[in-house]
Amino acid sequence: MEAIILLAGYGSRLDRNELPHKGLLPFGEETLLSRHLKCFQVLGVQKTHLILGHNAAVLKSYVQGLNLDLPVHFIDNPEYRTTGNTLSMVMGLKHCQKETLILDGDVLYPPEALINYVQQAPRSSFALVPADINDAECAKVLLNPSGTINAFITKRALTEEEKSGFGFGGEAIGFFMLRQEDVLRFVALYENDEPTYRPVLWEIPFTEFARNTSLHPWNVVEEGCFEIDTQEDYATAFNRFQSHPDEYQLSQL
Repeated sequence: MEAIILLAGYGSRLDRNELPHKGLLPFGEETLLSRHLKCFQVLGVQKTHLILGHNAAVLKSYVQGLNLDLPVHFIDNPEYRTTGNTLSMVMGLKHCQKETLILDGDVLYPPEALINYVQQAPRSSFALVPADINDAECAKVLLNPSGTINAFITKRALTEEEKSGFGFGGEAIGFFMLRQEDVLRFVALYENDEPTYRPVLWEIPFTEFARNTSLHPWNVVEEGCFEIDTQEDYATAFNRFQSHPDEYQLSQL
């Protein structure tokens, strides 16, 4: 397995000017990024592609200083300010020769949640957590009657037709896996309509991809997964981290 971590974004909504990058948000003695990479070590990921943009040099130096036994490939996205994360993801996928785990860099999760997902979930699939169907912000997942994923809806509310016409799977929390053949097929879909997909978030091309590809939902049973976009999100995640330290232990892996 190979892995991609999406780290190019500026993180302007976090409003932490003293922090060089959102991936360096501290959780105990670790950061979001160091936690991801140490989980990848346990999973035996053969190569990790880090897609960088904002303060790329700082992240490169930080990762090299961790001295992990994990092959890391740095990919710079110079257009990160004017494009969505789909471009960053495709930049990484073009280097992947095996099934691939893709991770948004701003997610906190109990290590057990990611490890169980990788070891048990079908391919290709998306990890889902419970969510409010009326939450306009989160990446909501609509399901076909067969149980496969029909669409990803983010940054807007669901219509009444969407609520009544599909099952609701929850929120795509930010880690998912693609079979090797689906890596190639997704890159081809992107390249066939790059002007449409280049500026947008990955939820949009994956909704199109789901029309002809079985994408499976995986319900994360472990509590304590958070996408961190704002300082309020960080405070909520950090409070959970402090109140349930055993759930987030890396030393027990």
